[in-house]
Amino acid sequence: MSDHPPVIILGCGYVGTRLAQSLLADGITVRVCARRLPMLEPLAALGADVHYFDASRPHQFGPALGGLIRPVVVYSIPGVPDLPQGEAVRRAATAASRAGASAFMYLSSSAVYGRSELVFTSEWVDEDSSVAVSDADALLRLSDEAAVQSVAQSGLRTVILRLGAIYGPTLDAFHPARGARQRIRTGQYKLWDGGKHFFSRIYIDDLVRIIRAAALKAPPNSMYVVGDDHPCPQREYGEWLAQHLKLPVPPDADSAKASGPRNIIRGRRLRNDKLKRELGLSLHYPSYREGELAIDAVEQGAKLAAISVSDASPPVVAAVAVEETVAPAPVEPAQASVEPAPAKWPKVASEEDLGLVLGQSARGVRLCKLTAGSEAIVGPAYVLLQGSASAVIAGQTVRLPALSAVPAHSRVLAEEDALLLALSDP
Repeated sequence: MSDHPPVIILGCGYVGTRLAQSLLADGITVRVCARRLPMLEPLAALGADVHYFDASRPHQFGPALGGLIRPVVVYSIPGVPDLPQGEAVRRAATAASRAGASAFMYLSSSAVYGRSELVFTSEWVDEDSSVAVSDADALLRLSDEAAVQSVAQSGLRTVILRLGAIYGPTLDAFHPARGARQRIRTGQYKLWDGGKHFFSRIYIDDLVRIIRAAALKAPPNSMYVVGDDHPCPQREYGEWLAQHLKLPVPPDADSAKASGPRNIIRGRRLRNDKLKRELGLSLHYPSYREGELAIDAVEQGAKLAAISVSDASPPVVAAVAVEETVAPAPVEPAQASVEPAPAKWPKVASEEDLGLVLGQSARGVRLCKLTAGSEAIVGPAYVLLQGSASAVIAGQTVRLPALSAVPAHSRVLAEEDALLLALSDP
Protein backbone atom coordinates (compact mmCIF):
# COMPACT_ATOMS: atom_id res chain seq x y z
CA MET A 1 0.00 0.00 0.00
CA SER A 2 2.92 2.36 -0.76
CA ASP A 3 0.58 4.60 -2.84
CA HIS A 4 -1.54 5.33 0.24
CA PRO A 5 -1.19 8.97 1.37
CA PRO A 6 0.73 9.57 4.59
CA VAL A 7 -1.37 9.98 7.74
CA ILE A 8 -0.85 12.55 10.50
CA ILE A 9 -2.57 11.85 13.82
CA LEU A 10 -3.06 14.87 16.07
CA GLY A 11 -3.64 13.67 19.61
CA CYS A 12 -2.54 10.05 19.70
CA GLY A 13 -4.48 8.34 22.52
CA TYR A 14 -6.27 5.01 22.43
CA VAL A 15 -7.90 5.45 19.01
CA GLY A 16 -4.88 7.11 17.45
CA THR A 17 -2.58 4.37 18.70
CA ARG A 18 -4.67 1.56 17.21
CA LEU A 19 -5.03 3.50 13.96
CA ALA A 20 -1.27 4.02 13.80
CA GLN A 21 -0.61 0.32 14.51
CA SER A 22 -2.89 -0.63 11.62
CA LEU A 23 -1.37 1.83 9.16
CA LEU A 24 2.22 0.98 10.05
CA ALA A 25 1.48 -2.74 9.63
CA ASP A 26 0.48 -1.94 6.02
CA GLY A 27 3.65 0.04 5.33
CA ILE A 28 1.98 3.46 5.36
CA THR A 29 3.88 6.56 6.51
CA VAL A 30 2.49 7.73 9.87
CA ARG A 31 3.30 10.82 11.92
CA VAL A 32 1.95 10.81 15.50
CA CYS A 33 1.74 14.12 17.34
CA ALA A 34 1.17 14.59 21.07
CA ARG A 35 2.59 16.27 24.16
CA ARG A 36 3.47 13.13 26.13
CA LEU A 37 6.18 11.64 23.94
CA PRO A 38 7.00 8.64 26.18
CA MET A 39 3.53 7.24 25.43
CA LEU A 40 4.44 7.19 21.75
CA GLU A 41 7.61 5.13 22.16
CA PRO A 42 5.89 1.83 21.18
CA LEU A 43 4.75 3.45 17.93
CA ALA A 44 8.23 4.87 17.30
CA ALA A 45 9.56 1.33 17.62
CA LEU A 46 7.11 0.29 14.88
CA GLY A 47 8.41 3.03 12.57
CA ALA A 48 6.14 6.01 13.28
CA ASP A 49 7.50 9.56 13.01
CA VAL A 50 6.99 10.96 16.52
CA HIS A 51 6.42 14.71 16.78
CA TYR A 52 5.96 16.85 19.88
CA PHE A 53 2.77 18.87 19.56
CA ASP A 54 0.81 21.17 21.88
CA ALA A 55 -2.50 22.26 20.36
CA SER A 56 -2.65 25.32 22.63
CA ARG A 57 0.37 26.84 20.82
CA PRO A 58 -0.61 28.17 17.37
CA HIS A 59 2.92 28.22 15.96
CA GLN A 60 3.18 24.40 16.26
CA PHE A 61 0.44 23.53 13.74
CA GLY A 62 2.50 24.31 10.65
CA PRO A 63 5.55 22.21 11.59
CA ALA A 64 3.32 19.35 12.76
CA LEU A 65 1.62 19.12 9.36
CA GLY A 66 4.43 20.14 7.03
CA GLY A 67 6.81 18.11 4.88
CA LEU A 68 4.40 15.39 3.69
CA ILE A 69 2.62 15.17 0.35
CA ARG A 70 -1.20 15.40 0.55
CA PRO A 71 -1.48 13.82 3.98
CA VAL A 72 -4.65 12.65 5.67
CA VAL A 73 -4.95 14.55 8.96
CA VAL A 74 -6.87 12.88 11.81
CA TYR A 75 -7.77 15.20 14.70
CA SER A 76 -8.38 13.31 17.94
CA ILE A 77 -8.00 15.98 20.65
CA PRO A 78 -11.11 16.24 22.87
CA GLY A 79 -10.58 19.81 24.02
CA VAL A 80 -7.93 22.46 24.58
CA PRO A 81 -8.64 24.32 27.85
CA ASP A 82 -6.41 27.31 27.02
CA LEU A 83 -8.36 28.21 23.86
CA PRO A 84 -11.99 29.03 23.07
CA GLN A 85 -13.93 25.95 22.04
CA GLY A 86 -13.51 25.30 18.34
CA GLU A 87 -10.37 27.42 18.00
CA ALA A 88 -7.82 24.59 18.14
CA VAL A 89 -9.60 22.44 15.58
CA ARG A 90 -10.13 25.49 13.34
CA ARG A 91 -6.39 26.17 13.44
CA ALA A 92 -5.62 22.53 12.73
CA ALA A 93 -8.00 22.38 9.76
CA THR A 94 -6.65 25.67 8.39
CA ALA A 95 -3.08 24.39 8.68
CA ALA A 96 -4.15 21.14 6.97
CA SER A 97 -5.64 23.13 4.08
CA ARG A 98 -2.45 25.15 3.70
CA ALA A 99 -0.37 21.95 3.78
CA GLY A 100 -2.40 20.52 0.88
CA ALA A 101 -4.01 17.75 2.93
CA SER A 102 -6.13 15.27 1.02
CA ALA A 103 -8.56 14.99 3.94
CA PHE A 104 -9.13 16.36 7.44
CA MET A 105 -10.99 14.05 9.83
CA TYR A 106 -12.47 15.19 13.13
CA LEU A 107 -13.39 12.52 15.70
CA SER A 108 -16.48 13.93 17.36
CA SER A 109 -18.98 12.25 19.70
CA SER A 110 -22.59 11.12 19.72
CA ALA A 111 -22.83 13.25 22.88
CA VAL A 112 -23.97 16.03 20.51
CA TYR A 113 -27.46 14.47 20.77
CA GLY A 114 -27.64 15.42 24.45
CA ARG A 115 -28.44 13.73 27.73
CA SER A 116 -30.44 10.55 27.82
CA GLU A 117 -34.11 10.48 28.64
CA LEU A 118 -35.87 7.14 28.63
CA VAL A 119 -38.53 8.38 26.27
CA PHE A 120 -35.85 9.15 23.66
CA THR A 121 -33.06 6.57 23.93
CA SER A 122 -35.01 3.84 22.11
CA GLU A 123 -35.50 6.13 19.10
CA TRP A 124 -33.06 5.72 16.23
CA VAL A 125 -30.57 8.56 15.75
CA ASP A 126 -28.76 9.32 12.51
CA GLU A 127 -26.96 12.16 10.78
CA ASP A 128 -30.22 14.09 10.24
CA SER A 129 -31.43 13.90 13.85
CA SER A 130 -31.68 17.05 15.94
CA VAL A 131 -28.70 17.93 18.11
CA ALA A 132 -28.88 19.32 21.66
CA VAL A 133 -27.90 22.96 21.26
CA SER A 134 -29.14 23.68 24.80
CA ASP A 135 -26.80 21.06 26.34
CA ALA A 136 -23.53 22.72 27.39
CA ASP A 137 -21.42 19.59 26.91
CA ALA A 138 -22.97 18.85 23.53
CA LEU A 139 -22.39 22.44 22.50
CA LEU A 140 -18.63 22.04 23.02
CA ARG A 141 -18.48 19.31 20.38
CA LEU A 142 -20.86 21.17 18.10
CA SER A 143 -18.53 24.21 18.24
CA ASP A 144 -15.67 22.04 17.05
CA GLU A 145 -17.80 20.59 14.26
CA ALA A 146 -18.84 24.07 13.14
CA ALA A 147 -15.18 25.10 12.99
CA VAL A 148 -14.37 22.11 10.77
CA GLN A 149 -17.28 22.86 8.46
CA SER A 150 -16.27 26.51 8.16
CA VAL A 151 -12.81 25.56 6.92
CA ALA A 152 -14.35 23.03 4.53
CA GLN A 153 -15.65 25.99 2.52
CA SER A 154 -12.05 26.66 1.43
CA GLY A 155 -12.08 23.39 -0.50
CA LEU A 156 -10.55 21.12 2.15
CA ARG A 157 -12.24 17.69 2.15
CA THR A 158 -13.50 17.19 5.70
CA VAL A 159 -15.06 14.21 7.48
CA ILE A 160 -16.77 14.31 10.89
CA LEU A 161 -17.35 11.05 12.78
CA ARG A 162 -19.81 11.14 15.68
CA LEU A 163 -18.62 8.19 17.72
CA GLY A 164 -20.54 5.92 20.05
CA ALA A 165 -18.82 4.29 23.04
CA ILE A 166 -15.44 2.81 22.06
CA TYR A 167 -14.25 -0.47 23.57
CA GLY A 168 -11.38 -2.83 22.94
CA PRO A 169 -8.37 -4.64 24.41
CA THR A 170 -5.09 -3.37 25.85
CA LEU A 171 -2.97 -1.95 23.01
CA ASP A 172 0.40 -1.44 24.70
CA ALA A 173 1.91 -0.53 28.07
CA PHE A 174 0.42 2.97 27.90
CA HIS A 175 -3.05 2.21 26.55
CA PRO A 176 -5.08 -0.24 28.67
CA ALA A 177 -8.31 -1.86 27.60
CA ARG A 178 -11.39 0.31 27.20
CA GLY A 179 -14.96 -0.66 27.95
CA ALA A 180 -17.19 -1.99 30.69
CA ARG A 181 -15.48 -5.20 31.75
CA GLN A 182 -12.93 -3.65 34.09
CA ARG A 183 -15.65 -1.65 35.84
CA ILE A 184 -17.74 -4.79 36.18
CA ARG A 185 -14.76 -6.57 37.71
CA THR A 186 -14.24 -3.81 40.25
CA GLY A 187 -17.94 -3.40 41.06
CA GLN A 188 -18.11 0.12 39.60
CA TYR A 189 -20.47 -0.61 36.72
CA LYS A 190 -24.13 0.33 37.30
CA LEU A 191 -27.33 -0.28 35.36
CA TRP A 192 -28.90 3.15 35.18
CA ASP A 193 -32.68 3.43 35.59
CA GLY A 194 -33.17 -0.32 35.39
CA GLY A 195 -30.75 -0.64 32.46
CA LYS A 196 -33.43 0.61 30.06
CA HIS A 197 -31.30 3.25 28.30
CA PHE A 198 -30.11 2.25 24.83
CA PHE A 199 -26.38 2.53 24.14
CA SER A 200 -24.38 2.23 20.95
CA ARG A 201 -20.78 1.09 20.96
CA ILE A 202 -18.08 0.38 18.41
CA TYR A 203 -15.18 -2.07 18.66
CA ILE A 204 -11.85 -0.33 18.18
CA ASP A 205 -10.77 -2.37 15.13
CA ASP A 206 -14.01 -1.62 13.28
CA LEU A 207 -13.58 2.05 14.14
CA VAL A 208 -10.09 1.98 12.62
CA ARG A 209 -11.52 0.38 9.47
CA ILE A 210 -14.16 3.11 9.29
CA ILE A 211 -11.57 5.89 9.73
CA ARG A 212 -9.36 4.42 7.04
CA ALA A 213 -12.24 3.91 4.61
CA ALA A 214 -13.58 7.43 5.21
CA ALA A 215 -10.12 8.93 4.68
CA LEU A 216 -10.07 7.53 1.16
CA LYS A 217 -13.74 7.31 0.10
CA ALA A 218 -15.87 9.83 1.98
CA PRO A 219 -17.16 12.72 -0.15
CA PRO A 220 -16.30 16.31 0.82
CA ASN A 221 -17.97 17.73 3.94
CA SER A 222 -19.13 14.29 5.13
CA MET A 223 -20.59 13.35 8.48
CA TYR A 224 -21.31 9.88 9.88
CA VAL A 225 -22.67 8.50 13.14
CA VAL A 226 -20.55 5.53 14.20
CA GLY A 227 -21.88 2.58 16.15
CA ASP A 228 -22.19 -1.17 15.61
CA ASP A 229 -25.18 -3.06 14.22
CA HIS A 230 -26.64 -3.89 17.63
CA PRO A 231 -27.34 -0.92 19.88
CA CYS A 232 -29.18 -2.34 22.85
CA PRO A 233 -30.51 -1.57 26.33
CA GLN A 234 -27.74 -1.34 28.90
CA ARG A 235 -29.20 -4.24 30.90
CA GLU A 236 -28.88 -6.64 27.97
CA TYR A 237 -25.18 -5.89 27.61
CA GLY A 238 -24.41 -5.64 31.34
CA GLU A 239 -26.09 -8.93 32.21
CA TRP A 240 -24.50 -10.74 29.26
CA LEU A 241 -21.00 -9.49 30.05
CA ALA A 242 -21.33 -10.25 33.77
CA GLN A 243 -22.45 -13.81 33.00
CA HIS A 244 -19.69 -14.11 30.41
CA LEU A 245 -17.10 -13.12 33.02
CA LYS A 246 -18.81 -15.28 35.67
CA LEU A 247 -19.46 -12.24 37.88
CA PRO A 248 -22.59 -10.94 39.64
CA VAL A 249 -25.03 -8.85 37.64
CA PRO A 250 -24.23 -5.13 38.15
CA PRO A 251 -26.52 -3.24 40.52
CA ASP A 252 -29.26 -0.84 39.46
CA ALA A 253 -28.87 2.91 40.04
CA ASP A 254 -31.17 5.91 39.76
CA SER A 255 -29.72 8.57 37.45
CA ALA A 256 -31.87 11.23 39.12
CA LYS A 257 -29.94 10.71 42.35
CA ALA A 258 -26.50 10.63 40.73
CA SER A 259 -24.06 13.50 40.98
CA GLY A 260 -21.02 14.52 38.99
CA PRO A 261 -20.48 14.81 35.22
CA ARG A 262 -19.40 11.19 34.83
CA ASN A 263 -22.86 10.06 35.89
CA ILE A 264 -24.65 11.95 33.11
CA ILE A 265 -26.27 9.34 30.86
CA ARG A 266 -25.74 9.91 27.15
CA GLY A 267 -27.07 6.73 25.61
CA ARG A 268 -28.33 6.76 22.06
CA ARG A 269 -29.47 4.20 19.48
CA LEU A 270 -27.27 5.08 16.51
CA ARG A 271 -28.21 4.04 12.99
CA ASN A 272 -25.09 3.26 10.95
CA ASP A 273 -26.73 2.76 7.53
CA LYS A 274 -25.11 5.80 5.91
CA LEU A 275 -21.51 4.92 6.70
CA LYS A 276 -21.94 1.32 5.53
CA ARG A 277 -23.62 2.45 2.31
CA GLU A 278 -21.28 5.29 1.36
CA LEU A 279 -18.04 3.66 2.53
CA GLY A 280 -18.91 0.17 1.28
CA LEU A 281 -18.32 -1.43 4.68
CA SER A 282 -19.78 -4.18 6.78
CA LEU A 283 -18.61 -4.55 10.37
CA HIS A 284 -16.36 -7.39 11.46
CA TYR A 285 -17.62 -6.95 15.04
CA PRO A 286 -21.33 -6.23 14.49
CA SER A 287 -22.32 -6.62 18.15
CA TYR A 288 -20.75 -6.62 21.61
CA ARG A 289 -20.49 -10.43 21.52
CA GLU A 290 -17.87 -10.52 18.76
CA GLY A 291 -15.95 -7.64 20.30
CA GLU A 292 -15.87 -9.08 23.80
CA LEU A 293 -14.68 -12.47 22.51
CA ALA A 294 -11.83 -10.69 20.74
CA ILE A 295 -10.89 -9.02 24.03
CA ASP A 296 -10.96 -12.46 25.69
CA ALA A 297 -8.35 -13.67 23.23
CA VAL A 298 -5.97 -10.78 23.92
CA GLU A 299 -6.42 -11.16 27.69
CA GLN A 300 -5.42 -14.80 27.41
CA GLY A 301 -2.25 -14.15 25.46
CA ALA A 302 -3.14 -13.77 21.79
CA LYS A 303 -1.61 -10.91 19.85
CA LEU A 304 -3.74 -8.05 18.60
CA ALA A 305 -5.58 -9.07 15.45
CA ALA A 306 -4.46 -7.77 12.08
CA ILE A 307 -7.00 -5.22 10.84
CA SER A 308 -8.40 -6.13 7.45
CA VAL A 309 -9.47 -2.98 5.62
CA SER A 310 -11.38 -4.95 2.97
CA ASP A 311 -14.64 -6.77 3.54
CA ALA A 312 -13.34 -10.05 2.12
CA SER A 313 -13.50 -11.89 5.43
CA PRO A 314 -13.66 -10.91 9.09
CA PRO A 315 -10.83 -12.03 11.36
CA VAL A 316 -11.28 -15.30 13.19
CA VAL A 317 -11.27 -14.72 16.95
CA ALA A 318 -8.17 -16.49 18.17
CA ALA A 319 -9.34 -18.79 20.87
CA VAL A 320 -10.77 -18.41 24.13
CA ALA A 321 -14.42 -17.79 24.30
CA VAL A 322 -15.83 -18.31 27.76
CA GLU A 323 -18.36 -21.10 27.51
CA GLU A 324 -21.88 -19.77 27.85
CA THR A 325 -24.91 -21.54 29.22
CA VAL A 326 -27.66 -21.56 26.61
CA ALA A 327 -31.04 -23.09 27.29
CA PRO A 328 -31.77 -25.92 24.82
CA ALA A 329 -34.43 -25.18 22.25
CA PRO A 330 -37.73 -26.96 22.91
CA VAL A 331 -38.23 -30.11 20.87
CA GLU A 332 -41.47 -30.24 18.94
CA PRO A 333 -43.32 -33.59 19.20
CA ALA A 334 -43.42 -35.52 15.97
CA GLN A 335 -46.54 -35.14 13.86
CA ALA A 336 -48.39 -38.42 13.34
CA SER A 337 -48.82 -37.68 9.65
CA VAL A 338 -45.09 -37.25 8.94
CA GLU A 339 -43.63 -40.22 7.06
CA PRO A 340 -40.48 -41.81 8.47
CA ALA A 341 -37.20 -40.65 6.95
CA PRO A 342 -35.57 -42.91 4.38
CA ALA A 343 -33.30 -45.56 5.82
CA LYS A 344 -30.13 -43.81 4.55
CA TRP A 345 -30.65 -41.09 7.14
CA PRO A 346 -29.15 -40.14 9.48
CA LYS A 347 -25.68 -40.34 8.01
CA VAL A 348 -22.52 -40.43 10.09
CA ALA A 349 -20.73 -37.08 9.83
CA SER A 350 -17.24 -38.32 9.06
CA GLU A 351 -14.24 -36.23 8.02
CA GLU A 352 -15.86 -35.71 4.63
CA ASP A 353 -17.06 -32.17 3.82
CA LEU A 354 -20.37 -31.71 5.64
CA GLY A 355 -22.00 -30.21 2.56
CA LEU A 356 -21.27 -33.39 0.61
CA VAL A 357 -22.46 -35.58 3.50
CA LEU A 358 -25.80 -33.78 3.31
CA GLY A 359 -26.05 -34.19 -0.45
CA GLN A 360 -25.23 -30.53 -1.18
CA SER A 361 -22.26 -28.66 -2.59
CA ALA A 362 -19.02 -28.53 -0.62
CA ARG A 363 -19.08 -25.97 2.21
CA GLY A 364 -15.46 -26.08 3.37
CA VAL A 365 -16.52 -27.44 6.77
CA ARG A 366 -15.76 -30.90 8.13
CA LEU A 367 -15.39 -32.73 11.42
CA CYS A 368 -11.94 -33.71 12.62
CA LYS A 369 -11.36 -36.33 15.33
CA LEU A 370 -8.05 -36.28 17.20
CA THR A 371 -6.75 -38.86 19.63
CA ALA A 372 -4.81 -37.76 22.71
CA GLY A 373 -1.35 -36.51 21.73
CA SER A 374 -2.11 -36.15 18.02
CA GLU A 375 -1.96 -32.91 16.08
CA ALA A 376 -4.44 -31.45 13.57
CA ILE A 377 -3.38 -30.69 10.03
CA VAL A 378 -1.99 -27.16 9.86
CA GLY A 379 -3.95 -24.95 7.46
CA PRO A 380 -7.67 -24.82 8.25
CA ALA A 381 -9.21 -22.75 11.02
CA TYR A 382 -10.69 -24.89 13.80
CA VAL A 383 -13.41 -24.77 16.43
CA LEU A 384 -13.04 -27.13 19.41
CA LEU A 385 -16.37 -28.93 19.94
CA GLN A 386 -15.44 -31.56 22.53
CA GLY A 387 -12.45 -32.77 24.49
CA SER A 388 -9.29 -30.94 25.47
CA ALA A 389 -6.71 -29.32 23.22
CA SER A 390 -4.15 -26.54 23.07
CA ALA A 391 -3.07 -24.31 20.20
CA VAL A 392 -0.04 -22.28 19.20
CA ILE A 393 -1.37 -18.88 18.11
CA ALA A 394 0.99 -16.12 17.03
CA GLY A 395 3.86 -17.99 18.67
CA GLN A 396 2.10 -18.44 22.02
CA THR A 397 0.56 -21.63 23.40
CA VAL A 398 -2.95 -21.34 24.83
CA ARG A 399 -5.28 -23.97 26.24
CA LEU A 400 -8.63 -24.12 24.47
CA PRO A 401 -11.94 -24.23 26.32
CA ALA A 402 -14.87 -25.81 24.48
CA LEU A 403 -16.20 -23.74 21.54
CA SER A 404 -12.92 -21.85 21.15
CA ALA A 405 -12.08 -20.65 17.65
CA VAL A 406 -8.51 -20.96 16.35
CA PRO A 407 -7.31 -19.00 13.29
CA ALA A 408 -6.03 -20.68 10.14
CA HIS A 409 -2.43 -21.93 10.01
CA SER A 410 -2.20 -22.48 13.78
CA ARG A 411 -0.99 -25.71 15.38
CA VAL A 412 -3.65 -27.59 17.37
CA LEU A 413 -2.63 -30.46 19.67
CA ALA A 414 -5.13 -32.78 21.40
CA GLU A 415 -4.41 -33.22 25.11
CA GLU A 416 -7.11 -35.92 25.21
CA ASP A 417 -9.49 -37.24 22.57
CA ALA A 418 -11.01 -34.19 20.86
CA LEU A 419 -13.57 -33.32 18.21
CA LEU A 420 -12.97 -30.22 16.10
CA LEU A 421 -14.78 -28.43 13.33
CA ALA A 422 -12.33 -27.67 10.52
CA LEU A 423 -13.07 -24.65 8.33
CA SER A 424 -11.25 -24.17 5.05
CA ASP A 425 -12.03 -22.92 1.57
CA PRO A 426 -14.38 -25.37 -0.17
